[in-house]
Amino acid sequence: MKDTEGADAGTGAELTARFATEVDWTKVVDPYIPGPDGRYGPDLLERLWSPDLRTADDAHAALHFACCGDGGSVRLAAPEVLPFLVEAVRDPAVAVMMRKQILETLAVLARAGNDARTAPAAWPAAWERAVDALLPLLADDEEGDEGVRAGVAAVLARATHRADELIGRFLARFEDESHLSAAEQLVLAVGELAPHAVERREDAFVWLRQRTTDAGKGEEPDMDDDIDAWLAWMEQHGHDVRTAAVVALRRALRPL
Repeated sequence: MKDTEGADAGTGAELTARFATEVDWTKVVDPYIPGPDGRYGPDLLERLWSPDLRTADDAHAALHFACCGDGGSVRLAAPEVLPFLVEAVRDPAVAVMMRKQILETLAVLARAGNDARTAPAAWPAAWERAVDALLPLLADDEEGDEGVRAGVAAVLARATHRADELIGRFLARFEDESHLSAAEQLVLAVGELAPHAVERREDAFVWLRQRTTDAGKGEEPDMDDDIDAWLAWMEQHGHDVRTAAVVALRRALRPL
């Protein structure tokens, strides 16, 4: 078994126990190291929660390759550890940088799951549960990070079978999103889902076209010249996402 000792894990006893009982570790292996040396155990997930970023990063890299190899497949490990990857994204105790990296892996897995001719039989149900678990993070304003919200939108954009539902959620969230980077990703996500929608398809295209000409709340007023105008401007959430909307429309209009 691969050496995963030395973890300074930040997990509780209950979560650590779940790592051992809810994952079939015979399926979580390094695709590039055959035999016992390429096998992992529950301590790999413990390391993902480590407060030491290098330890957590090494664990994430190992999980990434175990789940999707070079990024073009969904391996047997993916349905096994996916619930815990999502749980790490949802846990504020996990460093924001790590949560963003895990979301990148989830996006790769989701893309591979959509494109691959074959995937583990357990993958569709695991992916469906992951989508449901990630949805609340779209509106995680108080303790959330805009980069995490953007990453969640990018992952959910791969749930093409739920395009109508997600487009509605993204449009609603855009109105309340206070950070430009997350707002831009919501626009890009609508563009990814629009071609797959049925009921919301035309709504999505109309909305994207509107965003291509909408400058949002405009240029920031000079605080020294008019403090009231500046305060009013700061309270608005209107973003200039015209560039992102153009990109999203181009992607949406590509042949499937």
